[in-house]
Amino acid sequence: MEVIRLDKVSLSRRTQEEFSYDLKKTILSFLEGKYRKPARKMVLDQVDLTVDAGEKIGIIGANGSGKSTLLKVICNILKPSSGRLRIRGKIAPLIELGAGFEVELSVLDNVVLYGVMLGFSKQEMQQRARTILEFAELEDYASVPVKALSSGMVARLGFAIATDVQPDILILDEVLSVGDESFKNKCKRRIERFWHANATILLVSHDLDFLKKSCQRVVWLERGRVKHIGEAVETVDAYIESVRLADPLLFEEIRVIEQEAELEVEEIDEASIAEDILEAELAIEEPEPEPEPEPELEPEPEPEPEPEPPTGEAFIPPPEVIHEVVINRIFTANTDKQILPNILFGTPFVVGLEYTVRSPIESLRFGFYISDSQGQILLEPTTSNSLSQEGLICEPGQRFIYVKIPPLLLPGHYYVTIIGAYQEGFGHHHLVKGKLLGIDILPTTQSEQLWFGYGQVYPPLEWEIE
Repeated sequence: MEVIRLDKVSLSRRTQEEFSYDLKKTILSFLEGKYRKPARKMVLDQVDLTVDAGEKIGIIGANGSGKSTLLKVICNILKPSSGRLRIRGKIAPLIELGAGFEVELSVLDNVVLYGVMLGFSKQEMQQRARTILEFAELEDYASVPVKALSSGMVARLGFAIATDVQPDILILDEVLSVGDESFKNKCKRRIERFWHANATILLVSHDLDFLKKSCQRVVWLERGRVKHIGEAVETVDAYIESVRLADPLLFEEIRVIEQEAELEVEEIDEASIAEDILEAELAIEEPEPEPEPEPELEPEPEPEPEPEPPTGEAFIPPPEVIHEVVINRIFTANTDKQILPNILFGTPFVVGLEYTVRSPIESLRFGFYISDSQGQILLEPTTSNSLSQEGLICEPGQRFIYVKIPPLLLPGHYYVTIIGAYQEGFGHHHLVKGKLLGIDILPTTQSEQLWFGYGQVYPPLEWEIE
Protein backbone atom coordinates (compact mmCIF):
# COMPACT_ATOMS: atom_id res chain seq x y z
CA MET A 1 0.00 0.00 0.00
CA GLU A 2 1.30 3.46 -0.90
CA VAL A 3 1.99 5.70 2.09
CA ILE A 4 3.76 8.53 0.25
CA ARG A 5 2.97 9.78 -3.24
CA LEU A 6 4.31 12.87 -5.02
CA ASP A 7 2.94 13.79 -8.44
CA LYS A 8 4.82 16.52 -10.36
CA VAL A 9 5.75 18.33 -7.13
CA SER A 10 7.67 21.58 -7.65
CA LEU A 11 8.87 24.29 -5.29
CA SER A 12 10.30 27.63 -6.35
CA ARG A 13 11.93 30.37 -4.29
CA ARG A 14 13.01 33.90 -5.00
CA THR A 15 16.78 34.24 -5.28
CA GLN A 16 18.61 36.04 -2.48
CA GLU A 17 19.87 38.93 -4.63
CA GLU A 18 16.29 40.07 -5.32
CA PHE A 19 15.56 41.01 -1.74
CA SER A 20 15.78 44.68 -0.84
CA TYR A 21 14.92 45.97 2.60
CA ASP A 22 15.25 49.63 1.51
CA LEU A 23 11.71 50.85 0.72
CA LYS A 24 12.95 54.14 -0.74
CA LYS A 25 15.32 52.36 -3.10
CA THR A 26 12.59 49.98 -4.23
CA ILE A 27 10.12 52.83 -4.98
CA LEU A 28 12.74 54.86 -6.90
CA SER A 29 13.68 51.80 -8.96
CA PHE A 30 10.02 51.31 -9.82
CA LEU A 31 9.52 55.00 -10.81
CA GLU A 32 12.69 55.01 -12.92
CA GLY A 33 11.61 51.92 -14.76
CA LYS A 34 14.49 49.85 -13.40
CA TYR A 35 12.34 47.53 -11.34
CA ARG A 36 12.30 44.01 -12.70
CA LYS A 37 10.00 41.17 -11.89
CA PRO A 38 11.68 38.89 -9.34
CA ALA A 39 13.24 35.80 -10.86
CA ARG A 40 12.60 32.47 -9.17
CA LYS A 41 14.78 29.42 -8.71
CA MET A 42 13.32 25.92 -8.92
CA VAL A 43 14.40 24.11 -5.75
CA LEU A 44 12.28 21.07 -6.64
CA ASP A 45 11.27 20.50 -10.25
CA GLN A 46 8.53 18.03 -11.27
CA VAL A 47 9.39 15.39 -8.65
CA ASP A 48 7.51 12.08 -8.96
CA LEU A 49 7.93 9.57 -6.14
CA THR A 50 5.90 6.73 -4.62
CA VAL A 51 6.85 4.92 -1.42
CA ASP A 52 5.15 1.77 -0.18
CA ALA A 53 4.58 0.90 3.47
CA GLY A 54 7.71 -0.57 5.06
CA GLU A 55 10.12 0.64 2.37
CA LYS A 56 13.51 2.12 3.28
CA ILE A 57 14.42 4.88 0.82
CA GLY A 58 17.73 6.76 0.70
CA ILE A 59 18.08 10.22 -0.87
CA ILE A 60 21.43 11.36 -2.30
CA GLY A 61 22.76 14.27 -4.28
CA ALA A 62 25.21 17.15 -4.12
CA ASN A 63 24.73 20.03 -1.69
CA GLY A 64 21.92 22.23 -2.94
CA SER A 65 20.28 19.47 -4.98
CA GLY A 66 17.04 19.69 -2.93
CA LYS A 67 17.37 16.71 -0.58
CA SER A 68 16.41 18.47 2.66
CA THR A 69 13.78 20.54 0.85
CA LEU A 70 12.15 17.37 -0.44
CA LEU A 71 11.93 15.97 3.10
CA LYS A 72 10.43 19.22 4.40
CA VAL A 73 7.76 19.13 1.68
CA ILE A 74 6.89 15.54 2.62
CA CYS A 75 6.67 16.57 6.30
CA ASN A 76 4.39 19.52 5.35
CA ILE A 77 6.95 22.00 6.69
CA LEU A 78 7.17 23.60 3.24
CA LYS A 79 4.23 23.92 0.85
CA PRO A 80 4.96 23.00 -2.78
CA SER A 81 4.35 25.58 -5.48
CA SER A 82 2.61 23.02 -7.68
CA GLY A 83 1.89 19.32 -7.88
CA ARG A 84 0.14 16.95 -5.53
CA LEU A 85 1.35 15.31 -2.32
CA ARG A 86 -0.41 12.47 -0.52
CA ILE A 87 0.62 11.00 2.86
CA ARG A 88 -0.96 8.15 4.82
CA GLY A 89 0.12 7.66 8.42
CA LYS A 90 1.84 9.58 11.20
CA ILE A 91 5.21 11.15 10.40
CA ALA A 92 8.08 11.74 12.85
CA PRO A 93 10.45 14.22 11.17
CA LEU A 94 14.07 14.20 12.36
CA ILE A 95 15.13 17.15 10.24
CA GLU A 96 15.87 20.12 12.47
CA LEU A 97 16.02 18.43 15.84
CA GLY A 98 14.40 20.50 18.57
CA ALA A 99 13.18 23.21 16.19
CA GLY A 100 9.61 22.96 17.50
CA PHE A 101 10.34 23.03 21.22
CA GLU A 102 8.74 25.61 23.53
CA VAL A 103 11.93 26.98 25.09
CA GLU A 104 10.18 28.47 28.13
CA LEU A 105 8.71 25.10 29.13
CA SER A 106 10.62 22.38 30.95
CA VAL A 107 12.25 19.41 29.26
CA LEU A 108 9.54 17.09 30.62
CA ASP A 109 6.72 19.35 29.41
CA ASN A 110 8.23 19.40 25.92
CA VAL A 111 8.44 15.61 25.85
CA VAL A 112 4.71 15.37 26.57
CA LEU A 113 3.79 18.22 24.20
CA TYR A 114 5.75 16.76 21.27
CA GLY A 115 4.08 13.36 21.66
CA VAL A 116 0.61 14.89 21.90
CA MET A 117 1.28 16.78 18.64
CA LEU A 118 2.05 13.42 17.00
CA GLY A 119 -1.33 12.07 18.16
CA PHE A 120 -0.43 10.25 21.38
CA SER A 121 -2.28 10.78 24.64
CA LYS A 122 -0.83 12.87 27.46
CA GLN A 123 -0.94 9.89 29.80
CA GLU A 124 0.99 7.69 27.37
CA MET A 125 3.70 10.32 26.89
CA GLN A 126 4.07 10.76 30.66
CA GLN A 127 4.69 7.01 30.88
CA ARG A 128 7.26 7.17 28.08
CA ALA A 129 9.04 10.23 29.49
CA ARG A 130 11.45 8.33 31.74
CA THR A 131 12.88 6.14 28.98
CA ILE A 132 13.09 9.15 26.63
CA LEU A 133 15.09 11.20 29.13
CA GLU A 134 17.35 8.25 29.92
CA PHE A 135 18.15 7.75 26.25
CA ALA A 136 18.87 11.46 25.80
CA GLU A 137 21.03 11.38 28.98
CA LEU A 138 18.95 14.23 30.41
CA GLU A 139 17.43 12.56 33.50
CA ASP A 140 18.77 15.34 35.74
CA TYR A 141 17.31 18.09 33.51
CA ALA A 142 13.63 17.10 33.53
CA SER A 143 12.50 20.31 35.27
CA VAL A 144 15.00 22.61 33.52
CA PRO A 145 13.65 24.98 30.80
CA VAL A 146 14.75 23.98 27.31
CA LYS A 147 16.30 27.43 26.79
CA ALA A 148 18.94 26.52 29.41
CA LEU A 149 20.15 23.48 27.42
CA SER A 150 23.03 23.48 24.99
CA SER A 151 22.32 22.93 21.29
CA GLY A 152 23.70 19.40 21.57
CA MET A 153 21.36 18.58 24.46
CA VAL A 154 18.39 19.93 22.50
CA ALA A 155 19.33 17.79 19.48
CA ARG A 156 19.66 14.69 21.68
CA LEU A 157 16.25 15.38 23.22
CA GLY A 158 14.63 15.83 19.80
CA PHE A 159 16.12 12.57 18.54
CA ALA A 160 15.09 10.65 21.67
CA ILE A 161 11.46 11.80 21.49
CA ALA A 162 10.98 11.33 17.75
CA THR A 163 12.43 7.81 17.75
CA ASP A 164 10.58 6.64 20.86
CA VAL A 165 7.02 7.24 19.66
CA GLN A 166 7.02 4.54 16.92
CA PRO A 167 5.65 6.57 13.96
CA ASP A 168 4.35 5.07 10.71
CA ILE A 169 6.87 7.10 8.69
CA LEU A 170 10.31 8.17 9.93
CA ILE A 171 12.09 11.04 8.14
CA LEU A 172 15.85 11.35 8.79
CA ASP A 173 18.15 14.14 7.61
CA GLU A 174 21.76 13.52 8.66
CA VAL A 175 20.67 12.88 12.26
CA LEU A 176 23.22 10.11 12.80
CA SER A 177 25.79 12.83 13.51
CA VAL A 178 24.07 13.96 16.74
CA GLY A 179 26.21 14.18 19.89
CA ASP A 180 29.53 12.53 20.76
CA GLU A 181 30.76 9.16 19.49
CA SER A 182 29.03 7.24 22.28
CA PHE A 183 25.68 8.87 21.53
CA LYS A 184 26.17 8.42 17.77
CA ASN A 185 26.45 4.68 18.32
CA LYS A 186 23.26 4.75 20.42
CA CYS A 187 21.52 6.60 17.59
CA LYS A 188 22.63 4.04 15.01
CA ARG A 189 21.45 1.14 17.15
CA ARG A 190 18.06 2.77 17.63
CA ILE A 191 17.68 3.50 13.91
CA GLU A 192 18.52 -0.15 13.21
CA ARG A 193 15.50 -1.08 15.34
CA PHE A 194 13.25 0.79 12.91
CA TRP A 195 14.98 -0.93 10.00
CA HIS A 196 13.98 -4.33 11.33
CA ALA A 197 10.42 -3.17 12.07
CA ASN A 198 7.80 -2.37 9.44
CA ALA A 199 8.31 1.40 9.60
CA THR A 200 8.62 3.40 6.40
CA ILE A 201 11.91 5.35 6.38
CA LEU A 202 13.22 8.18 4.20
CA LEU A 203 16.87 9.00 4.87
CA VAL A 204 19.25 11.69 3.65
CA SER A 205 22.86 10.78 4.43
CA HIS A 206 26.38 11.26 3.08
CA ASP A 207 27.24 7.79 4.42
CA LEU A 208 26.74 6.13 1.05
CA ASP A 209 27.97 2.74 2.24
CA PHE A 210 25.26 2.75 4.93
CA LEU A 211 22.63 3.56 2.30
CA LYS A 212 23.81 0.71 0.05
CA LYS A 213 23.58 -1.80 2.91
CA SER A 214 20.37 -0.56 4.52
CA CYS A 215 18.06 0.86 1.84
CA GLN A 216 16.01 -0.96 -0.77
CA ARG A 217 15.89 1.99 -3.17
CA VAL A 218 17.74 5.28 -3.52
CA VAL A 219 16.56 8.56 -5.05
CA TRP A 220 19.29 10.60 -6.77
CA LEU A 221 18.49 14.32 -6.96
CA GLU A 222 20.34 16.76 -9.18
CA ARG A 223 19.44 20.47 -9.21
CA GLY A 224 15.98 19.74 -7.84
CA ARG A 225 15.10 17.06 -10.38
CA VAL A 226 15.05 13.29 -9.98
CA LYS A 227 17.99 12.03 -12.01
CA HIS A 228 17.47 8.39 -11.11
CA ILE A 229 15.43 6.14 -8.80
CA GLY A 230 16.49 2.55 -8.48
CA GLU A 231 18.04 -0.27 -6.50
CA ALA A 232 20.35 1.09 -3.78
CA VAL A 233 23.73 -0.33 -4.84
CA GLU A 234 23.19 0.44 -8.53
CA THR A 235 22.08 4.04 -7.89
CA VAL A 236 24.80 4.87 -5.35
CA ASP A 237 27.55 3.43 -7.58
CA ALA A 238 26.25 5.45 -10.54
CA TYR A 239 26.23 8.59 -8.39
CA ILE A 240 29.81 7.98 -7.17
CA GLU A 241 31.02 7.45 -10.73
CA SER A 242 29.30 10.66 -11.82
CA VAL A 243 30.98 12.58 -9.00
CA ARG A 244 34.38 11.05 -9.84
CA LEU A 245 34.15 12.26 -13.42
CA ALA A 246 32.74 15.71 -12.61
CA ASP A 247 34.53 16.63 -9.36
CA PRO A 248 37.62 14.60 -8.32
CA LEU A 249 37.96 16.52 -5.04
CA LEU A 250 34.40 15.70 -3.95
CA PHE A 251 34.96 12.09 -5.00
CA GLU A 252 37.98 11.95 -2.69
CA GLU A 253 35.86 13.32 0.19
CA ILE A 254 33.25 10.60 -0.39
CA ARG A 255 35.96 7.92 -0.46
CA VAL A 256 37.36 9.18 2.87
CA ILE A 257 33.88 9.15 4.46
CA GLU A 258 33.35 5.54 3.36
CA GLN A 259 36.76 4.50 4.74
CA GLU A 260 36.00 6.19 8.08
CA ALA A 261 32.67 4.36 8.28
CA GLU A 262 34.43 1.03 7.69
CA LEU A 263 37.03 1.89 10.37
CA GLU A 264 34.25 2.67 12.87
CA VAL A 265 32.80 -0.81 12.37
CA GLU A 266 36.25 -2.41 12.69
CA GLU A 267 37.03 -0.42 15.87
CA ILE A 268 33.75 -1.46 17.46
CA ASP A 269 34.41 -5.11 16.59
CA GLU A 270 38.02 -4.97 17.82
CA ALA A 271 36.98 -3.28 21.06
CA SER A 272 34.35 -5.92 21.77
CA ILE A 273 36.86 -8.72 21.03
CA ALA A 274 39.43 -7.10 23.35
CA GLU A 275 36.85 -6.90 26.14
CA ASP A 276 35.99 -10.58 25.69
CA ILE A 277 39.70 -11.58 25.83
CA LEU A 278 40.31 -9.46 28.94
CA GLU A 279 37.29 -10.96 30.69
CA ALA A 280 38.50 -14.46 29.82
CA GLU A 281 42.02 -13.77 31.15
CA LEU A 282 40.67 -12.36 34.41
CA ALA A 283 38.45 -15.37 34.79
CA ILE A 284 41.50 -17.68 34.48
CA GLU A 285 43.76 -15.68 36.85
CA GLU A 286 41.19 -15.00 39.53
CA PRO A 287 38.46 -17.60 39.58
CA GLU A 288 35.35 -16.22 41.14
CA PRO A 289 33.95 -17.98 44.20
CA GLU A 290 30.79 -19.89 43.57
CA PRO A 291 27.86 -17.66 44.44
CA GLU A 292 25.44 -18.75 47.10
CA PRO A 293 22.29 -20.16 45.57
CA GLU A 294 19.56 -17.58 45.49
CA PRO A 295 15.94 -18.51 45.94
CA GLU A 296 14.28 -18.93 42.60
CA LEU A 297 11.70 -16.30 41.88
CA GLU A 298 8.91 -16.90 39.50
CA PRO A 299 9.10 -14.37 36.67
CA GLU A 300 6.27 -11.92 36.56
CA PRO A 301 3.92 -12.81 33.74
CA GLU A 302 4.00 -10.33 30.88
CA PRO A 303 0.70 -8.56 30.34
CA GLU A 304 -1.18 -10.10 27.46
CA PRO A 305 -1.83 -7.73 24.55
CA GLU A 306 -5.43 -6.69 24.07
CA PRO A 307 -6.97 -9.16 21.60
CA GLU A 308 -8.03 -7.80 18.23
CA PRO A 309 -11.84 -7.52 18.15
CA PRO A 310 -13.94 -9.13 15.41
CA THR A 311 -15.40 -7.19 12.49
CA GLY A 312 -19.02 -7.43 11.39
CA GLU A 313 -20.52 -8.27 14.77
CA ALA A 314 -19.40 -8.75 18.35
CA PHE A 315 -21.22 -10.21 21.34
CA ILE A 316 -20.96 -8.22 24.57
CA PRO A 317 -20.35 -10.14 27.82
CA PRO A 318 -22.97 -9.44 30.52
CA PRO A 319 -21.99 -6.97 33.26
CA GLU A 320 -21.10 -8.11 36.78
CA VAL A 321 -24.09 -6.22 38.14
CA ILE A 322 -27.15 -6.53 35.91
CA HIS A 323 -29.51 -3.54 35.83
CA GLU A 324 -32.65 -2.99 33.80
CA VAL A 325 -30.89 -2.78 30.41
CA VAL A 326 -28.23 -5.17 29.07
CA ILE A 327 -26.44 -4.66 25.74
CA ASN A 328 -26.04 -8.04 24.02
CA ARG A 329 -24.51 -7.38 20.63
CA ILE A 330 -23.12 -4.69 18.31
CA PHE A 331 -22.77 -5.04 14.55
CA THR A 332 -22.17 -3.15 11.32
CA ALA A 333 -24.60 -3.59 8.45
CA ASN A 334 -25.69 -2.13 5.14
CA THR A 335 -28.74 0.09 4.89
CA ASP A 336 -30.89 -3.07 4.53
CA LYS A 337 -29.59 -4.15 7.97
CA GLN A 338 -27.59 -7.09 6.58
CA ILE A 339 -24.37 -7.62 8.56
CA LEU A 340 -21.21 -6.45 6.75
CA PRO A 341 -17.69 -7.38 7.92
CA ASN A 342 -16.15 -4.78 5.57
CA ILE A 343 -17.41 -1.46 4.24
CA LEU A 344 -16.38 0.16 0.95
CA PHE A 345 -15.20 3.76 1.11
CA GLY A 346 -17.93 6.22 0.17
CA THR A 347 -20.71 3.90 1.32
CA PRO A 348 -22.99 4.75 4.25
CA PHE A 349 -23.36 1.98 6.79
CA VAL A 350 -25.42 1.15 9.86
CA VAL A 351 -24.25 0.39 13.39
CA GLY A 352 -26.81 -1.68 15.26
CA LEU A 353 -27.19 -2.49 18.96
CA GLU A 354 -29.16 -5.45 20.26
CA TYR A 355 -30.21 -5.01 23.89
CA THR A 356 -32.57 -6.52 26.45
CA VAL A 357 -34.97 -4.50 28.61
CA ARG A 358 -35.87 -6.32 31.83
CA SER A 359 -38.61 -3.97 33.05
CA PRO A 360 -40.32 -0.83 31.66
CA ILE A 361 -37.91 2.09 31.52
CA GLU A 362 -38.08 5.75 30.51
CA SER A 363 -35.49 8.34 29.49
CA LEU A 364 -33.09 5.73 28.07
CA ARG A 365 -30.18 6.93 25.96
CA PHE A 366 -27.48 5.12 23.95
CA GLY A 367 -24.08 6.17 22.67
CA PHE A 368 -20.73 4.82 21.51
CA TYR A 369 -17.30 5.96 20.30
CA ILE A 370 -15.65 5.27 16.93
CA SER A 371 -11.87 5.61 17.34
CA ASP A 372 -8.77 5.17 15.17
CA SER A 373 -5.95 2.69 15.78
CA GLN A 374 -4.21 5.16 18.13
CA GLY A 375 -7.29 5.52 20.35
CA GLN A 376 -8.26 8.99 19.11
CA ILE A 377 -12.04 9.46 19.16
CA LEU A 378 -13.31 10.41 15.70
CA LEU A 379 -17.10 10.17 16.14
CA GLU A 380 -19.45 9.92 19.12
CA PRO A 381 -22.92 8.97 17.88
CA THR A 382 -25.44 9.44 20.71
CA THR A 383 -29.22 9.44 20.85
CA SER A 384 -29.13 12.54 23.07
CA ASN A 385 -28.42 14.77 20.07
CA SER A 386 -30.77 13.10 17.59
CA LEU A 387 -33.83 11.69 19.34
CA SER A 388 -36.18 13.18 21.90
CA GLN A 389 -34.47 14.89 24.82
CA GLU A 390 -36.67 12.78 27.09
CA GLY A 391 -34.94 9.67 25.77
CA LEU A 392 -36.46 6.38 24.67
CA ILE A 393 -39.45 4.70 26.29
CA CYS A 394 -38.76 0.96 26.29
CA GLU A 395 -41.02 -1.94 27.16
CA PRO A 396 -39.55 -5.25 28.38
CA GLY A 397 -38.11 -7.57 25.74
CA GLN A 398 -35.36 -7.84 23.18
CA ARG A 399 -34.84 -4.59 21.27
CA PHE A 400 -32.72 -3.19 18.44
CA ILE A 401 -31.57 0.35 17.76
CA TYR A 402 -29.80 1.44 14.58
CA VAL A 403 -27.86 4.53 13.54
CA LYS A 404 -26.90 5.30 9.94
CA ILE A 405 -23.30 6.57 9.63
CA PRO A 406 -22.66 8.78 6.58
CA PRO A 407 -19.57 8.02 4.42
CA LEU A 408 -17.14 10.18 6.41
CA LEU A 409 -14.30 7.79 7.29
CA LEU A 410 -11.27 7.43 5.02
CA PRO A 411 -9.98 3.95 4.11
CA GLY A 412 -8.43 2.36 7.20
CA HIS A 413 -9.10 0.32 10.33
CA TYR A 414 -11.26 1.74 13.12
CA TYR A 415 -12.85 0.51 16.34
CA VAL A 416 -15.95 0.91 18.45
CA THR A 417 -14.27 1.56 21.80
CA ILE A 418 -17.08 2.40 24.23
CA ILE A 419 -20.80 1.53 24.36
CA GLY A 420 -23.18 2.90 26.95
CA ALA A 421 -26.86 2.59 27.86
CA TYR A 422 -27.72 5.54 30.09
CA GLN A 423 -30.84 6.62 31.96
CA GLU A 424 -31.42 10.15 33.19
CA GLY A 425 -31.46 10.19 36.99
CA PHE A 426 -29.97 6.68 37.27
CA GLY A 427 -26.67 6.55 35.41
CA HIS A 428 -25.35 3.74 33.24
CA HIS A 429 -27.29 0.51 33.11
CA HIS A 430 -24.53 -1.03 31.01
CA LEU A 431 -21.16 0.56 30.13
CA VAL A 432 -18.56 -1.39 28.14
CA LYS A 433 -15.00 -0.16 27.42
CA GLY A 434 -12.17 -1.42 25.21
CA LYS A 435 -11.83 -2.35 21.55
CA LEU A 436 -15.21 -3.98 21.06
CA LEU A 437 -15.73 -4.12 17.30
CA GLY A 438 -13.44 -3.54 14.33
CA ILE A 439 -14.61 -1.45 11.38
CA ASP A 440 -12.67 -1.87 8.13
CA ILE A 441 -13.19 0.84 5.51
CA LEU A 442 -11.80 -0.60 2.28
CA PRO A 443 -10.38 1.57 -0.53
CA THR A 444 -11.96 1.58 -3.96
CA THR A 445 -10.50 2.24 -7.39
CA GLN A 446 -11.96 5.74 -7.18
CA SER A 447 -10.57 6.47 -3.71
CA GLU A 448 -7.04 5.50 -4.79
CA GLN A 449 -7.12 8.40 -7.27
CA LEU A 450 -8.35 11.01 -4.78
CA TRP A 451 -6.41 13.40 -2.57
CA PHE A 452 -8.03 13.63 0.86
CA GLY A 453 -5.75 16.16 2.55
CA TYR A 454 -4.79 15.64 6.16
CA GLY A 455 -7.10 14.02 8.67
CA GLN A 456 -9.17 10.87 8.91
CA VAL A 457 -12.62 12.03 7.83
CA TYR A 458 -13.89 13.18 4.44
CA PRO A 459 -16.99 15.31 4.99
CA PRO A 460 -19.12 16.44 2.03
CA LEU A 461 -18.19 20.04 1.28
CA GLU A 462 -19.75 22.63 -1.00
CA TRP A 463 -17.50 25.30 -2.51
CA GLU A 464 -18.83 28.52 -3.96
CA ILE A 465 -16.90 31.14 -5.90
CA GLU A 466 -18.28 34.62 -6.45
